[in-house]
Amino acid sequence: MWLRELKIENFRKVDTLTVNFPRGLTVLVGENNAGKTTIIDALRLVLFSSRDFDSLRLTEDDFRAGSEYAPIEISCRFTGLADEDEVHFQECLVDVGSGKFEMQVNIRVEFNETTRRCNVRMWGGETEGGSLPSNHYDHLTTIYLQPLRDPERGLRPGQHSQVSRLVDCLTAEEQRADFETVAKEANEQIRQLKPVEDAKGDINAQMTAIAGDELAQQTELIFTDPTFRHIIAGLQPEIDGLPVALNGLGYNNLIYTAATLGTLRKSPQFSFRSILVEEPEAHLHPQLQMLLLKNLVDVASHRDNNEVQVIVSSHSPVLASQAPIDSIVSVHEVGKKVSALSVNTVNFDEKIKKKLQRYLDATRAELFFARRILMVEGIAEALLLPVLTKIAGGDLKKSAVTVLNVEGLNFNAFIPLFEAERFCVPVAILTDGDAKQVGGDISNAAAALKEQAANIVTVRVEMSEITFEHELARSKELLPHMVSGFKTLHPNIGAELETDLEKLETLEEKAKKFLGVFIKKKVSKGRFAQELADILEECTLEASVVPDYIRNALAHLGVICEEASDGFT
Repeated sequence: MWLRELKIENFRKVDTLTVNFPRGLTVLVGENNAGKTTIIDALRLVLFSSRDFDSLRLTEDDFRAGSEYAPIEISCRFTGLADEDEVHFQECLVDVGSGKFEMQVNIRVEFNETTRRCNVRMWGGETEGGSLPSNHYDHLTTIYLQPLRDPERGLRPGQHSQVSRLVDCLTAEEQRADFETVAKEANEQIRQLKPVEDAKGDINAQMTAIAGDELAQQTELIFTDPTFRHIIAGLQPEIDGLPVALNGLGYNNLIYTAATLGTLRKSPQFSFRSILVEEPEAHLHPQLQMLLLKNLVDVASHRDNNEVQVIVSSHSPVLASQAPIDSIVSVHEVGKKVSALSVNTVNFDEKIKKKLQRYLDATRAELFFARRILMVEGIAEALLLPVLTKIAGGDLKKSAVTVLNVEGLNFNAFIPLFEAERFCVPVAILTDGDAKQVGGDISNAAAALKEQAANIVTVRVEMSEITFEHELARSKELLPHMVSGFKTLHPNIGAELETDLEKLETLEEKAKKFLGVFIKKKVSKGRFAQELADILEECTLEASVVPDYIRNALAHLGVICEEASDGFT
């Protein structure tokens, strides 16, 4: 049995939100304050009994601002029920047809403005008024690992430590006597040690002196209470011969998570087992982040009687890039509206999906955390666009624009993500038309990209007629600076180029000549862009020198206020 869907209304900043969960692993990604913790806390309200230590305590601040305390509504839908699950949760079942049932749990929280208290009502099934069995939570178990957690505290000896819970799960009933036998033998041997006997005698003598023979109690000194529960409560990890308190915070985090997952997997008495982890990357360097993720993927992939649903929230593009693409749920807030895109619900061609999985690295995975996205073909655009944007009167960083360099790869792998209604982030794509000449037909790939994105309101495709460098060279103000940058890299060839350009009359001829030499000499686009960016930063230029197609893209993202002329798009 696994959680398929979560619906939220009027909870904190969320008006209405539906989150679809894939089976196994879910990675909630998004920028700070996007709504990831709200999703995790909504799950805590449903998945934990009100008596549970990790259940959420609501206050009036949890009601959506401006809603005049409209009731918080949360529901969870579970699927994949076994026959015994349908018996356990019969009062919560929803008929989905073809003899199949799902289980639904609902919560409504109302705020009493007189008593300033939150009143919680829970019921099962679709119809309000149904009941929730008193033993409902006997068949569900969830462990919550909070952000900035103190793993050392969770590993310290105690009845609720993760080590104690894991040993309890791994110990059969008939094995518990073995623990007690060992403890009793240890106690007996310790009692016989002379310092212990002397200490016991001294205590009893002092008690007799204080209370007299009639009222004095006789004291024994023991190593531990020889009962199973107390014995396992005293266990704690020792790492490389050192106590856990002296171990690194990151590794303690891994040990704590490992013990928690082990406890869940060894708890077959539950119909549903899950772990909610906020910021699993806390205190871990990138390599350990990837190793932890691999383990989470392995744990969540089991489909036998020890299946664990793993739901994590993360700020790490490293985790986002390495996670299976179908596990990603991208959470955004645009215009004070929280949305969540579950990639597993996107209608991808399988080949395109595999391509996207290969393309995603730590840099490109930033698209899941972005407020505004500017996608470019190569390193030259990525290096020069910040400078060109400032000339145009904007600032990419201040406008929270994430520039994604796809390094010449096909944009079409990303387009299905943007087609989804829940991906509300504005996207601008800058690419080359690759026409043979100015005014000629653009390439088939460029035409297909424009057609693919034509009906997506959040996406705007803007392209040069031929190439990025050619478009810049068509500006009489920019061309001299481009020649200066070229001469820095190739002094002799650059000087010849400068002389040849002076002999040409039109800008179109000069741009064509510049591009021809640029391509023929196989100039490093990255090095040239760096040189040109340094030069342009020292110049005072009008916004109009920035090519129209770039200004149109910036206007779509809200970086500059006015669009350029229609130009070539």
